[in-house]
Amino acid sequence: MLRRLTPNTRLARCCRYLADGPPKSADPYLITTGLTANVAKGQMRSLPVSALPRSKYGGITHVSLLTGSTIIGQQGAKFVTALLHSTRVPVELQRIGSDQEEEYFNSVLRNHAAVHVDILCDGEAKKKSLKICNDLDLYVFMTRLRSFPGFKCRFPDVDIQVIAQNNIGNYSELEYSPVKGVVEALRVVTHDNVEKYLRYAFKAAIRAGRCRVTLIHKANEWPVTDGTMLKIAEEMHAKKYSSIELELMDLDECVKRLITDPAYFDTILTNDRYATFLATICSGVAGGANLFSAIELGDNHAVFKPLQTKLSLTNYSQLSPYGIVSTCVDLLNHVGHESCAKSLWQGMIRTMDEGIKSVEFDGTDTGEYVICNIMNKLRCSALGESAQKK
Repeated sequence: MLRRLTPNTRLARCCRYLADGPPKSADPYLITTGLTANVAKGQMRSLPVSALPRSKYGGITHVSLLTGSTIIGQQGAKFVTALLHSTRVPVELQRIGSDQEEEYFNSVLRNHAAVHVDILCDGEAKKKSLKICNDLDLYVFMTRLRSFPGFKCRFPDVDIQVIAQNNIGNYSELEYSPVKGVVEALRVVTHDNVEKYLRYAFKAAIRAGRCRVTLIHKANEWPVTDGTMLKIAEEMHAKKYSSIELELMDLDECVKRLITDPAYFDTILTNDRYATFLATICSGVAGGANLFSAIELGDNHAVFKPLQTKLSLTNYSQLSPYGIVSTCVDLLNHVGHESCAKSLWQGMIRTMDEGIKSVEFDGTDTGEYVICNIMNKLRCSALGESAQKK
């Protein structure tokens, strides 16, 4: 007699696997698991990440720098190191190779911040990235997409802040085979995780001076999972965050507007199901992902990446200097060096205004030249300030 399994029973058996370890060969409930992680593939985090004291010795902030063995990874590491050195900020990079997996995790756990500058899209690299997100509970993905005149932007006045979920729902990777020949994939959404994400998103939008947040969904097709987020968002907005406008928009309508009128959007909120998809479209209409950066945030840890790295875009032969500069600006703002971040950002905008362009934007300059130009101006400014003080 074949007994029908309810969803709760299936989920319980799936979680039992994660608690008890790999099943015996006779057990038909098989799960595919990723790399060894503190939070296993398919396991929902229930406890907060244990945060170590911030590593700041002698006033120096330590930051992990994850590089790869590829030319892109080595080049990106060189750019980041040179830029931070030229800003003269008390930030020291701890360089970790992509093959030093456990050391990288321990380094980020200790330093609380990391920069990731390689581009790999193979299955193993994606598992490592997912492992870091799960282990450190990096539940928010943020990127700001804006138009720069003369840099392939199809629309003027674009300035979109994307604040999305990062490591729940689809990222739980809860999949298993209840019976031979049948595979099930579950997307688990919890009230606490959605509320935690939305609380951060509303606060971040208000803190950035944004006027409207647009929550993207497909509640007509996913009335329970997407519908849960809509309900929680409306309740939180009415009780605590009414100072900012909340708009609910279907995914199809959002895509249509992004393609025809992207300047309409101020801040986009969405779940992990649509996050990278929408970020890719937004970056495309604003000039390309190689202009921007991305942040993966948790309560105590953060990983900073060029948007090319976050989206695993390998159609570029090298990392763009603009994405690297934007990543460094995000890092400096995060560790409390806002004035240095502002100077670095203004340096990049100056090169754009002066017509200094890399080849991917129909210019004649190399990425190295763009970075060196910014560094030289920063050093000249520092020397000028020193002379004035004397």
